[in-house]
Amino acid sequence: MTIGILDSGLGGYSVYHALRAAYPHASFLFLADQANAPFGDKTKEAIFDIAGDAIEWFKARGISEILIACNTISALVVEELIPLYPELKITGIIDPTIRQISAHHDTILVAATQGTTNSEAYPRKISALLKDTQGIGVALPKLVLQLEGLAPKSEIDAYLESVLSPYKNKVQAVILACTHYPLARATIEKILGVKSYDSETPIVKLFENRVLEEGPCQVMTTKDPAFMANKIKILFDTEENVVLAQVNHADRRRQ
Repeated sequence: MTIGILDSGLGGYSVYHALRAAYPHASFLFLADQANAPFGDKTKEAIFDIAGDAIEWFKARGISEILIACNTISALVVEELIPLYPELKITGIIDPTIRQISAHHDTILVAATQGTTNSEAYPRKISALLKDTQGIGVALPKLVLQLEGLAPKSEIDAYLESVLSPYKNKVQAVILACTHYPLARATIEKILGVKSYDSETPIVKLFENRVLEEGPCQVMTTKDPAFMANKIKILFDTEENVVLAQVNHADRRRQ
């Protein structure tokens, strides 16, 4: 059985890449909905539609298990979408990301998109899952566009310094609550001087006790396959055959 992976772009590819390395014979299909990227600045209603369209696209291809490798979708709408598809196994990534943190921290910074930050999903979950720990959200609304656009490192570093430096010496850890953000991990950790946690390790562990069906893997994008393949080559030093995906839009906004 092929496992579907959904995100807006390179962040989800980093998850796909980690899963391929951990389970080289398993079958994964990664959909990068780059035509709708970035997700983090969109309304909850728009994210609901985008995610629903993608789920229908996977379903039409006979895929019954979907990993939502996107914190914005996981934070805003995954709990509403799951009951709509009882025949599918849909997994968000917020709980696994938080549960990996075993060390005690008084305060954890949650670096995320604007949508994830506004939802306050991470601070709520941190309070529920980690005893006596407070989560503080900070939005990095430009970072996904910078990473997807292959902005110069100096530009990315300056942006992160301007947003994150006020939190130095005020937090004991940082959650990279967007799958794009590990691409800037070194700079984020240097500015804050603390350990970072991301979603890749807990996602890989989700499958470690399962027998995964062997089969082919594929990477698809809703925008420009050649451009995405070039970015993957630059950032991951990997030759990837990226294929164009046609995801139809259906107005499924809630009444």
